[in-house]
Amino acid sequence: GVPGVPRAEVDAFLEDLDSFQPIIPDELTNHYLKSAGIAEPDTRVTRLISLATQRFVQQVADDAYRCAVQRNQAQIKEKKEKGYDTRDKRVVLENEDLAAALKDYGVNFHKAPYFVGAVPVDEIEDASTEDGAGDAAKKRKARR
Repeated sequence: GVPGVPRAEVDAFLEDLDSFQPIIPDELTNHYLKSAGIAEPDTRVTRLISLATQRFVQQVADDAYRCAVQRNQAQIKEKKEKGYDTRDKRVVLENEDLAAALKDYGVNFHKAPYFVGAVPVDEIEDASTEDGAGDAAKKRKARR
């Protein structure tokens, strides 16, 4: 049993799991459970994990939304200066908002190096030619 919870409540919860259909499909959860080494997961275990995952994703989405709202409120003055309509109340979720929300849960979320602000391709090619591993880089530069 579960400490502090009557056996009848636990049984009722487990029975409800049989009829509960989570947003995350059982097939998807079973796929990841099987890849983690569980051969034939029980339906109730699968749905319990799906429910926990659904709750986690919802919490992260709510936290990211709150971060986006705070960021948008801080930018109202800047938007006025740029000529945007400040009555526009649409909230745009950005990667920075998601990263801030995930940081609270101990998950590091970084952009891949090929996004804006990454090291230019020319610098990477120059570094690879200096190492002697740049035959392909030399050919690409010759084509330019």
